[in-house]
Amino acid sequence: MIDQKLYSILGTLEGEVGIYFEDIQTGEKILINPDSVFSAASTVKIPLVSLLFQEVSEGKINLNDIIELSEENRVGGTGIIKNLDKRYKPTVLDLATLAIIVSDNAATNQLVDLVGGLEGITKYCDSIGLTNTKFQRKMMDIKAKASGKDNLTTARDMGNILAKLARNEIVSANASRQIVDIMKSQQLRSKLPAYIPAIDTSDPADHHTKITHGTVMVANKTGDLDRVQHDVGIFILPGNNYYILTMFTSNLSADSEGIRAIGEVSKAIYEEMAAKYQYKKEN
Repeated sequence: MIDQKLYSILGTLEGEVGIYFEDIQTGEKILINPDSVFSAASTVKIPLVSLLFQEVSEGKINLNDIIELSEENRVGGTGIIKNLDKRYKPTVLDLATLAIIVSDNAATNQLVDLVGGLEGITKYCDSIGLTNTKFQRKMMDIKAKASGKDNLTTARDMGNILAKLARNEIVSANASRQIVDIMKSQQLRSKLPAYIPAIDTSDPADHHTKITHGTVMVANKTGDLDRVQHDVGIFILPGNNYYILTMFTSNLSADSEGIRAIGEVSKAIYEEMAAKYQYKKEN
């Protein structure tokens, strides 16, 4: 039944699609073109931040260190650092938070330098099983993209890293929880959370409130380029039941169509999962 709903939604969409769904409790999966390679856009910031926490765990980086941004990393596109006084010096944790919750490109580029550059991020991805994820250019590096270098991933790769985060398997249980908590503060919520009763987590104090019946916590990360729309997320239902959904689209007739389709797929999956788990006795 759910497969039919998804294909009905996708049948109205012009473009390429990749989907990965996993019920963390049962291991049940729905895969649609899971290994099709897409330009990753900003979804690649998740493995970048994961590598950052790996280096923190090894004592190479301190999340509380104050960082002075290099001028070359102050790029445009999404984010807020480009609009702030150049005297502003964020902490490493600030950079990670900004890279995720407002998809800040300047923060992302500075993090790339902190973890040792592009090649190390791709090696890290390989080490955790994201074999089709490549970090080959910084954000807004138009020259690199024109030369054929791009950041690449698949719905399966992003689904796998999110599943590892949900299972507390990235770096350590504490690091995994920290990364997910950052993702819960996501402010770009027009796709996966848009058509479902997602909890407003703009206040970090709300992150650990009990999820009540009829609501869902969404920790997501978007990505978009011209005619390219992605969103990937961890969903937490009442009773601490988790599921993963990643959706990638490209060659769209219009960006609005990709945004709509991601929201509708998310709604169909949520309704299926809510019926399955929502009224179980909470843990």
